[in-house]
Parts: sequence; C-alpha cells; structure tokens
Amino acid sequence: MTSYFDRLDRGAGDGAERAPAPSSPNGGGHLRVLVAIEPGLSSDIQLLSTELASPEHGLDLAGFTWDGTLVYADAQEKEADVVLLSPNLPGYDPEVVQRLYHHPERPILTVGLVPKGGDWARTMETAGAVGHLYTPLDSSSVRRLAAMLPPAIREAYSYRASDKYIPQLSREAAQIIDRGGWQRQVVAFWSPSGGVGKTTLSANLAAALGVIAGKKTLLIDADMNKGDVHILFDMTHDRPTNIYALAARYDGLARGNGGGRSSGRAEMPPQMLTSHLTPYNNTQLRVLKGIPFTHMAASEFLGTYQTLDFMNALFDTAIRTFDFVVVDCGQSYNHPVHLVTLERANLIYLVVNTTVTSLFQARQVLQWATKRELGMADEKHFRIYLDRDRVRVVVNKFHERHGISRKEIQQALFGLPVFREVPVAEDEEVTIALNAREPLVLFDRRSPVSQAILGLGESLYPPLGDIRRLALGGHRPRKSLLDRILGSPA
Repeated sequence: MTSYFDRLDRGAGDGAERAPAPSSPNGGGHLRVLVAIEPGLSSDIQLLSTELASPEHGLDLAGFTWDGTLVYADAQEKEADVVLLSPNLPGYDPEVVQRLYHHPERPILTVGLVPKGGDWARTMETAGAVGHLYTPLDSSSVRRLAAMLPPAIREAYSYRASDKYIPQLSREAAQIIDRGGWQRQVVAFWSPSGGVGKTTLSANLAAALGVIAGKKTLLIDADMNKGDVHILFDMTHDRPTNIYALAARYDGLARGNGGGRSSGRAEMPPQMLTSHLTPYNNTQLRVLKGIPFTHMAASEFLGTYQTLDFMNALFDTAIRTFDFVVVDCGQSYNHPVHLVTLERANLIYLVVNTTVTSLFQARQVLQWATKRELGMADEKHFRIYLDRDRVRVVVNKFHERHGISRKEIQQALFGLPVFREVPVAEDEEVTIALNAREPLVLFDRRSPVSQAILGLGESLYPPLGDIRRLALGGHRPRKSLLDRILGSPA
C-alpha cells in the first residue's frame, strides 16, 4: 500500500522536488475526516459518503455530526484528523476551529463547507480553518480536499513540534470568537513588602494576555526601587527606551508647551510612547522598561510633584492604545510614580505571602489607606486612597503547611477575601524559567503556577479559560497521526 507521506508528496503539487517519504510499516496513514454538516444537504452527504470510502484519496470517513455543540467531542471520540465543518450547522461556534487546532494531543484541522454566496469562506479561514470547499459538492471537491490537506498537515505538525508552540489564539481569530465579557483595564501589582513576587506575577500575566491571548498589552515597569522586568523577557538595557527616558522626553514637551502646568498637563503623543517601548518577539506585548539605576527614581523627571503630570499623561495615552495595561508597581506608596499608578488602576492586585511580616505590612497600609478622609493629596504630601472594591488579594507561594490559613489571611486584611492563590513551585519551575529568561506561562504552561496565573488572566479576558483547559488536557490517550503513519514500538 502507498504510504501516507507518499500521498502527501503526490498531492502537494506537480514538479516539486520531494524528500524521501518514510515507510508505513503498519499500512496506515489515511486521514480520518469527520463531516459536520446540516442534515438537509442530502446530496452533499451522499457524495461524501461515497467519495470518502474510496481509497484513492487517502481519506477515511470518521463519521457525521449534526450538532455544532458536539463537534469537538465527536472529533475526539471518532479520532478525526480533519473536520469538514459547515458554519450553518445548528450550534456552530467559530471558537471550535481554534479548540480543534489546539487539541492537547495533536492538531485537528478544519476545512469549511461554505455556500458560494456571502463571506463565510474568508470568515472561517480567519478563524483558523485551513481552507474551504464550496457547496454543493462534486467529485472534484474531494480531490481538492485531498490536495489541500498534505501541506496543511505538514505545517501544523511542524509548528506543534517546535519549542515555541503554545495554544495561542491569533489576533484575527480572537476578534471573531471573542465572546465579550471583558473591558480595557489598567491592572497594578503592588505590595508594601518586597520580594513577594510582584514582578514575576505581572510579567507572566502580561505574557498571558499579550502573547497567548493576543490582546494588545503594555507592561510598565514602574518599580522605583528597581527596574528588572526586562530580565524576565531576555531584554537588555543598552538603549534609552525606558520609563526614565520617556519622562525626560515628556518634560521637554511640557516645557515647550509653556510648562504644561498652569493650563493643564500636556498630552503625550502616542508616537512618543510607542518609540520608548520594546516589543516582545512577534507578539502583541510591549514592555516599557524600568529605571536602569535606582538613583533615577529621585530625579527631576520621576521624583517631583511634576511627575504626577507625566504619569497621568502616560496612562491617558496607554489606555487609548492598548487593551490591557499591566503595571509592576514598587512597594513604597508615597512616590509619585507609585501614587498615580495606584490611583489610575482599575484593579490593584495586592500581593502577599503566607508570612507574618508580609501580612503585617499589608495590614498596616490597609488600616489607613482604605479610609477616604485620609486619602487626600496636597502639594506637600503624597497620600493614597485604596478603594476596597478595586483591591484583589493574591496570595503568592501559598501552601497550607506554612501554618496560615485562608481564613486567617482574610481576617488579617480586614475582611478582604483572597481572590487568587498561586501555589508554591514545588519543582522549582519558576526559578528555571527565570534563569531561562522566559515567562513561566510560555516556558511551561502546564505547571500549577502557570495555571494559576492563567486563571488570573481569565478573570480579565475570559477566552483565556479555554486555553487554560486545553493546556490541562484530560483526554484519554490515543495513537497520534504520526504513530499511525510511522508505527509505534510495542
């Protein structure tokens, strides 16, 4: 019998030079095709039933499904490698195209069965379908399908085998399948204690939103005690693209506009902001790196009352430009950079550990910072007011063996409930990822710590929940397509 890869090479086009195809010792290699089509298309159903039974195409009919809500489950149960999917199927959801492609065991490709009228072909391919067939079908349709699938299969398996594969929604697909339930937000990670994990959590949440979810995300390193977010992304500080340089540039603009003090603060042009950002690879994540040296926190650009104007202008522009703005905020609460961050954030993730010192310091701040009458700012003092509705308690490195319970944490923090627990990295995966200079959610998305951070991101952007569940797997083992093609050891 002709091997599967022989058929791949034959169907990929004429005249091209081919690499030798591996043999198929078990005689397998046919692609299993699930047809998800509305029952009324009887002529198409009959044609597919006949043509997919013919061995010449290298395709096997895995079965039919008539309900869009069952496509994903049926593709698993019937061990499909490809789904012929009609967008007019009752219960059709374009999200299923991405779910199939990012199946935890192997990619399941989708080909649209679309009418010639309308825009369904483009819409489905934007959602992730590898191609389309126009209905009503004829014999040549199946031949086109057999020619279409080989290069698509090669590409999908090659990408899945690469080191950088993550179950990622493309930006275009996310725009189609986005179910709503989210809004643009500024989120700040803050704690009066140092070393609790603010930088790690903020960097990984930004990576989840900007890299995995594909949303336009800005990560601001606003820690005036140190500036090291860039290290987690393997970025250097060899260029003046950081918050200090941006503040100095803005100061020149403000002074050029007559100081920008008496007539309101000067607006920060979007190009000024974007020119100081560092992109993270070919993703939607941008990083505003922190101060290169600690003494810069006390400079005329970052450590004075005029810094309030700079930070507010920064947030004004960032909010218009990005879907999410994630801020790593330093522990002091009387520095102007930190002050504006805490005032402008829609959500403040108060990070604590299960240690007495961490909880004590957080309690001290909450004791007066949640009282509105003390939360006033004047020209001589910087004061903060933390609206309890904006504060979310995140317990990092949580483990019950530390001797402090969830109830005790809530009591210590004046009744603020624990919003999310991030477990202790039992296998040191956090340290390994840090040393590899890659956020953990990209380095090892299956780790419990990654799953907790993805859960945090899901509260901001619900589609991350599907990616999180895909990473967990949870399906019964089966032979992969390559196992069936190449054989597997006994």
